[in-house]
Amino acid sequence: MGIYKKFRNYQFQNCLKMKIQFNLSFWLITLSILFFHSCSNNNSSTSSIAGDQVLLTINEENITAKQFKKEFERQKKIFRVQSNQKLKPEELIWIKTRVIDEIVQNTLFEQEVRENNISVSQEEFEEALSKARTGYQEDVLEKVLALEDISLENWQNSIKNKLLINKLIHQQVNSKVAISDEALRSYFEINSEKFHKNEQVKALHIMVETEEEIRQIQKELQNKQNFFSALAKEYSLGPEGAEGGDLGYFEAGQMPEEFDDVFKLKIDKISDIIRTPYGFHLFKVVDKIPERKMNFEESKKKIAKVLLHDLQDKAFQKWFLKLKENADIKINYDSLEKII
Repeated sequence: MGIYKKFRNYQFQNCLKMKIQFNLSFWLITLSILFFHSCSNNNSSTSSIAGDQVLLTINEENITAKQFKKEFERQKKIFRVQSNQKLKPEELIWIKTRVIDEIVQNTLFEQEVRENNISVSQEEFEEALSKARTGYQEDVLEKVLALEDISLENWQNSIKNKLLINKLIHQQVNSKVAISDEALRSYFEINSEKFHKNEQVKALHIMVETEEEIRQIQKELQNKQNFFSALAKEYSLGPEGAEGGDLGYFEAGQMPEEFDDVFKLKIDKISDIIRTPYGFHLFKVVDKIPERKMNFEESKKKIAKVLLHDLQDKAFQKWFLKLKENADIKINYDSLEKII
């Protein structure tokens, strides 16, 4: 139990300020190597333990070897560890410590969710599932989960747990963080050079499927046989076609890079034909707003987002540190050392 327990005590006392992960210092790695070498001298092989053996107790809630091994395997997948035999002693203890950190954190969160009666509605749950499925076609998600050896039920439960934890953190931490108008203004005055609007362009857009179509439209525009907006309404496949191709105002970087040359056009000028994987395009610039500095009122939301993120992060660390310090956490080091 010796050095391993000292190692865990050091980690619990000094690394709680970090949300999940921690970094091993050189001397801890050295001690771990010495520890494992001493163990290997006494035992030619490491014994296994029963799945129902209690490894941790967190506020009287038992965590078994089976639960630990499940998280242990997950962590190995994250770091692409194919075999325990290939792990160096310090790497093995590092992963085990990550597992303990993860289990302790998740268990404390679950306990706080229950204690504070946090819940999610069926509507919230289904909306979160729908967002998580975005980008996956038909049964692709199920195939991906199968490759990762994750059941659909477990995946859905993980989504629900994230919702519950997010609600918990909002209730216990984020909702209690506020920023004064003075703090916002002070930040703006110190960092005013960071707040500016890039050049904006307002353009009309026509997109068609074939080069033949776009060249015919280009020819009509050159001969002034029809207005750009009228042709957009008649031919454009883009959703803005019904509005005469009006894309509104946009900045560089908000559109595919193939459209960057649109910013070089003067007002009332029409672009050359642009080809993309989606089809063939023409643009007409109808207005431009030059790059300019933003005033305080325009910057407030952006500043608040920056400051809130920092304050909420610090508040979370303080809250979680207190939560963990007040928890009754017991570790069966002898059994923990036997897990490989």
